[in-house]
Amino acid sequence: MTMQDQDMHTGTPAQAFGVFRIMLYNMAGFTFNLYDTILYAWIPYFYTPPQGSGLTQYIPLAALGIILAAERVLNAISDPLVGYFSDRTTSRWGRRKPYIFISNPILFVSFVLLWSPLVQGNSLVNAGFLAAMLVLYYISYSGVLIPWFAVLPEMSDKSEERVKIASIGVAIGVAGALIGGALSGPLITRMGFFKMALLLGVIAFLAGELTLFGIPKVGQAPREETRGFFPILKEVFADRQVLSFCAMIMFVQLTYQLMLMNVPYVTTLILKRNQADASLLMGEVIIVIAASAPLWYWLLKKYSKKKVFRAIIAMMTAGFTLSFFIGQTTIVSPFVQAMLVFPIAAVPMGGMFTAVLGVLADLTDYDELKTGKNRQAIYYGIYGIVRKTGWAFCSLILAGVFSSFGYSAENPMGVRVIWLVCALSCLIGLLAFIPYKLGDSKEETRAIMGL
Repeated sequence: MTMQDQDMHTGTPAQAFGVFRIMLYNMAGFTFNLYDTILYAWIPYFYTPPQGSGLTQYIPLAALGIILAAERVLNAISDPLVGYFSDRTTSRWGRRKPYIFISNPILFVSFVLLWSPLVQGNSLVNAGFLAAMLVLYYISYSGVLIPWFAVLPEMSDKSEERVKIASIGVAIGVAGALIGGALSGPLITRMGFFKMALLLGVIAFLAGELTLFGIPKVGQAPREETRGFFPILKEVFADRQVLSFCAMIMFVQLTYQLMLMNVPYVTTLILKRNQADASLLMGEVIIVIAASAPLWYWLLKKYSKKKVFRAIIAMMTAGFTLSFFIGQTTIVSPFVQAMLVFPIAAVPMGGMFTAVLGVLADLTDYDELKTGKNRQAIYYGIYGIVRKTGWAFCSLILAGVFSSFGYSAENPMGVRVIWLVCALSCLIGLLAFIPYKLGDSKEETRAIMGL
């Protein structure tokens, strides 16, 4: 075993990783954030544009909601399955790299094809095509995401090191989201949706390939775990700490996707601006998230993760509530109002993305203390289940609210109501997180939980 290798059972690094290695490892975050920002913001708008916009509608609004929700449920299932198999993989590349190597090219191809419906006009053929491409996209997404996530607790067992790795990851991920959010609108205006996706997709693909060089050859499959997938899943979900975290994540993290999905409609229907200006708003949100990362890094070093996380959720609730009132005063233009209000929700989002991976690593430590087993990836797969179950509701919420309250230039009330849904969702998540009490280190958790 070399000094750079990991202990095969504990996953504790024999040597700290340098900043360049951490940056390479986190390039997958660049990939995901670039893809996600474009997909969340523009897929609903592309397939079901606003009424009276003159743009081609490819599928009915109700069909879009059902397809996006169903695909998210499928993706929620694929996440823990990938984690389960990754935890048991033995190869000369370790147990994480093979999945990323195979899945990243498939992710790129499926992302690009999403923007080329087969029929010009409203058709069930397009609905079937969208569903098929999303199946391919989300399965390959899991194939990259879950093994990549699972490397974090294997890189260090120290809370401060994990927060450092996650903080650098947030900065790199924000760069991907910024490129996706800031460039997608102007590129769509200049060259159309497909060429935009091809150009930005190539950048995302190359970043995903770079992450392979930052992942150490961490431990092989733990031989002591012999049970099947469903017994392990049942055992993990039976724990109150896990349930508290999962319920919070499901309700809180869906608000980021719902926000991005709503921005193009807000821009065109409430702010009365063109599509390209949606990128200005998304770019502002992403820049604010990035700029807030040092603040949250400092707060997470000074205070416990659970206290910081609760403050984050309360701040997000306030920001979304204020967003409902954008455009209802004439003191300044609606666009300026949006530019002033959106950061109130974006600043705590930076904290959410900084803290969540550290909390997940604490949960894997807790599991190891309870069971003596080294099974990080299954926890990141479970994180995928609850997060993407929440995301599945986003498309149904969007379709339901728009259908009930309206999303036209004459009646954009549905676009406003989305912000109240986000605020309510955060409040539910805050209540769900009250029972969570794990510490920021194994020693603290052992003392708190009496292990």
